Amino acid sequence: MILIAPRRLCTILTVGLLAATLVAPGPAMAAPRTDSVPACMMHPLPLPAGASLAWDAMLVDPAGRFIVGTGRRATDQGQESLLLRWDGPRVTVLTRSPGLLVAVNRHGVLVGDSSTSTGNRPWRYRDGRVEWLPLPPNGIGGYVTAVNSRGDIVGYGGYLEEPVTLLWPVDRPDTVEVLEPGGIPVAVLDDGTIVGEVPAEEDRSSRDAGARAAAGRGVAPPPVAWVRRPDGRIDRLTAPGAVKSTVRAARGNWAVGLVADTADGQYWRMVRWDLRTGVATPVRPGLIAMTGVNAAGSLLSDSMVDHLDRRVPLRSVVSDPVTRVIAEAIADNGLVVGRAAGLQVSFPVRWSGC
Repeated sequence: MILIAPRRLCTILTVGLLAATLVAPGPAMAAPRTDSVPACMMHPLPLPAGASLAWDAMLVDPAGRFIVGTGRRATDQGQESLLLRWDGPRVTVLTRSPGLLVAVNRHGVLVGDSSTSTGNRPWRYRDGRVEWLPLPPNGIGGYVTAVNSRGDIVGYGGYLEEPVTLLWPVDRPDTVEVLEPGGIPVAVLDDGTIVGEVPAEEDRSSRDAGARAAAGRGVAPPPVAWVRRPDGRIDRLTAPGAVKSTVRAARGNWAVGLVADTADGQYWRMVRWDLRTGVATPVRPGLIAMTGVNAAGSLLSDSMVDHLDRRVPLRSVVSDPVTRVIAEAIADNGLVVGRAAGLQVSFPVRWSGC
């Protein structure tokens, strides 16, 4: 699974995060190979008759089989939101969408959450139907962020004035667990490892999970990225000289994120963490975003796939009315999915051979 935190997690990052990655002082590193590397090719994906693509992100499962997204279709009652799934070249309308689509696993299980009059409700789509997940005790709602191949789901909720890490275990239906260290998870791996972060106090105060900053606590601690092992052990994800860290995505033995050298400084260093050792390796300069990572450690960034030893550009055709392409998720086999967009148009695309 990828996923990615993915989209909603972006709102808790400081304003300078993306711009700061353009400057990367430090030891000189060899430039990644781009010579003789063929660009991966973009292919459009079909839409159901009468449907258009919604603006939620496109997703792909880790195996690269299922591509999913949200569509819209006009009805007599107005716009109807749809869950869409592409299995190879075929597109299927699964059902009406119950809310925001967040992640998909290799078995085609979809998870997301929905805003209701009583708070945010997490949901799961499997076996042809939508199931509502239980809410945390004393919570103000629940948000999902990832699902693994087994079907374990992680997310967060408003609890004791702060976001807490939540787990919906697949082998204990109708239960939700509150886990340490607290904060927002971005990934749950197939062995049960969870990767996430405890956001800074100012980030918590802006969360839509109902968490709010508590006044009078003095200087807020900086955000910290972490990994929770299957045995419950928790390790910090950091880098030499780093004071704060944030994680954007994780898959297999890899996580990617950013670090900063001061508590109030910008995130200017992109890093890959080897989750087996916790060692951080700087990502070569030149990327402007971190969208996802796959099990091989290949980082998806804007219009580029950054492999460990080379970079592959995402080839696209941009012409009126399409003004830009947006890559949003990467599978373990190198398949990339996203959208081509313009002022009044958006349609799904995939890139192969990446």
